[in-house]
Amino acid sequence: MLQKSGKLQKCTSNPLQIFFQTSITKIKMLPSNYLVISYVFLSLFSFLLFPTKAAPIYSSHFCTNSTKYQPNSTFQTNLNLLLSSLSSNATKGIHFYKTEIGNDAPNTIKGLFLCRGDTLAATCGDCVTVAAREIKHRCPIQEEAIIWYDMCMVRYTNQYFNNIVPGVDISDTKSVAHADLDRFNELLAGLLNSLAREAANSVNDDDKFATGEVNFTSSVTLYGLLQCTPELSLFDCNMCFRSAIAYVPNCCDGKQGARVLLPGCNIRYEVYPFYNSTKTLTPVVKLRSSGRSRFDVILAFVIPIVAAMVLFTFGICTVMRKQARNMIESWNKTDIIASDGLVPSVGCDCGGLFPPEIAVAARSKMELFNLYLKTFGTCHFI
Repeated sequence: MLQKSGKLQKCTSNPLQIFFQTSITKIKMLPSNYLVISYVFLSLFSFLLFPTKAAPIYSSHFCTNSTKYQPNSTFQTNLNLLLSSLSSNATKGIHFYKTEIGNDAPNTIKGLFLCRGDTLAATCGDCVTVAAREIKHRCPIQEEAIIWYDMCMVRYTNQYFNNIVPGVDISDTKSVAHADLDRFNELLAGLLNSLAREAANSVNDDDKFATGEVNFTSSVTLYGLLQCTPELSLFDCNMCFRSAIAYVPNCCDGKQGARVLLPGCNIRYEVYPFYNSTKTLTPVVKLRSSGRSRFDVILAFVIPIVAAMVLFTFGICTVMRKQARNMIESWNKTDIIASDGLVPSVGCDCGGLFPPEIAVAARSKMELFNLYLKTFGTCHFI
C-alpha cells in the first residue's frame, strides 16, 4: 500500500492483480446451483465437440468343437499372428482381406475378414480389431471359428472354407400384420432376389455388395442388404445367396426384420433404413418421413447449447467487468492513491504491464484501468 507522502513507494501489488484476485474470489462465491448448471453446460458442450466412438455391435459367433489346439502351441502362435495381420490390414480402406499363416499342414491357418460394403475405413478397422480380439475369448481353443458383427465378420480355419455352413439367423420380435403378410412376403422375395443378382454380378469383384428398398405401404418402406465374400465365384456367390434366402421362411416368416449369416454371405432386411449406401431399386418410393432428418435433430440440440455457452461466457465477462469498475471506483475512497492523485509510475514495480511513459501519462487509476480494458478487456469467443 502506498503511504500518503510526496514520495512514491514501491507497489506491493498492482491493479490487475487486485482485479483478478477479487474476480476469482467473487466467482467462487457464486451460488452452487449456478456453478452446477454451468458445469452441465460445459460437459454437454465437450461431449458434442469430442463424441465418443460407438462400439461395434456384436451379432453372433460359432465355434467348431471337432478340433482343438493346445495352449502355447505352434498353432496358437500362428493364430495370434493371423488375427494381428487381419486387424492391421483392416485399416487400409479395403472391405475384404484373406491370408494364410504357417507352412506345416497341422499348424497352417487360413483367415479372412469381410466388412460391410458401406463402412468407412476407420469403422472397418475398429470392427475387425474388436472381432479379432473377441473371437479368441468366445472360442478359446477351437481350430475353426467365425464371429459376426453388424459391420464386419472375422473367421479362421485349419481346413478349407465352407461357405454355406454353419449358419445363424437373427429375427425381429415384431411381426407383420396377418392381413398384409402375403404382400409383404411377395415384395420381400422380389427385393432379395433382385439384390442377389446385383451383388453376385457386381462389376467390382472386391465388393460383392448390394442394397435396395421397395415401397410396402404409403408409410412403410422395406430395406434390404446382401453381401458375399469377394473371393467367391459368380456360381458360389449365387448358391450362398439362394441358401440364405431359402432359409428366411423357416426362421423368420412374418417378421418385420431378419438376418441370415453364413460364412460366405449374409442377407438382411428391415422396415427402417440401416445402411449408408445410396443404391436403390428402380423405381423407388422413399419412406415418407414425418419427422426431421438426423442432421436437423443434431442442429436443434447443438444450437441451444452453443447459445447457452455464449451467454454464460458473456455473463461471466460482464460480471467481472462490472465488479472491476466498482472496485476501481472504490479505490478513490481509500488511501491507496498517492497524495498528489497521480498513478505511481517512476520507481513503482507494478509487474511491467505498461511501459513507464504510459503509466506516467495515466492521470488516475481509472484511466489506467480503462487502458487495461481497451487492451485486455474484450471477450474473445473461439
